[in-house]
Amino acid sequence: MDAMTFLREHVSLFSGVDDENMIALSRSSELANYKAGQTILFKGTTVEGLHVVVNGEVGVYVKATNKAMVRVSELGSCEVFGEMSIVEMGTAGATIKAETDTLVLMIPQEAFRHVLQQDEAFAVRVNMLITSRRSAPTSVPA
Repeated sequence: MDAMTFLREHVSLFSGVDDENMIALSRSSELANYKAGQTILFKGTTVEGLHVVVNGEVGVYVKATNKAMVRVSELGSCEVFGEMSIVEMGTAGATIKAETDTLVLMIPQEAFRHVLQQDEAFAVRVNMLITSRRSAPTSVPA
């Protein structure tokens, strides 16, 4: 399955995005494999793009008051991370690690931001996702 079909058919965030933007997103995206336990994104680093879990599972980790890393959330297939850092032009707010062997599709920031500017409904969905993650008591996404 190609990136465009995967995003359109399996990732609800991209439902309704027009063909031109979907083609641009899929052409610029890159697949990466991560082994179980491998860090995908370190807290405090620049987020290169929106990450979409194709298959596998990732854990969202933050440092607890005793300085130990604690998993606060899990994301599975068809879920995304990194959107908050891109929209707010900040750094990763959490460390993301592969819990299982995981395949991730990464959409570069520039392509993601372009669609945010071009598609108002998409921007609304992204902002709703960010709002829902902020209000979740145990979730601290990247």
